[in-house]
Amino acid sequence: MSKLIKIDKSYAKWIQGLSVRFRNMQIKASTKVNQEMLMFYWSLGKDIVEMKAESKWGTGFLKNLSQDLKDALPNQNSFSLTNLGYMRRFYLLYLPIYPQVGGKSELGKISPQVEGELFQIPWGHHKYIIDKCGSDVENTDCK
Repeated sequence: MSKLIKIDKSYAKWIQGLSVRFRNMQIKASTKVNQEMLMFYWSLGKDIVEMKAESKWGTGFLKNLSQDLKDALPNQNSFSLTNLGYMRRFYLLYLPIYPQVGGKSELGKISPQVEGELFQIPWGHHKYIIDKCGSDVENTDCK
């Protein structure tokens, strides 16, 4: 701690305010990162479903995809076989509720309603919901 912060109360108060502003910006940044990752997970799940990837490339497709993405992006932990399955089920679960997520507005942005609802929830919470739905996710009949 500097001498200045000890003797000048206005300086100490300014430093405290800067600290609070910085922490708030960190929280906003992590929220934005979470939102962007969820949009990516949604789009990857959509690709898997719409490309009929498993029927096109076989039952081992997700395992191959997992390995290929890990090779292409070695510092990322998001592409386990299990997590890819969650991404697919994430898309299937919420598609009937948010069909507009698949299409973007003319500005290329997802509607604020969807951003404020679906993509603000942490990934771990989505996985919990998917687990609670069990195999019903496939039929989008989960309660």
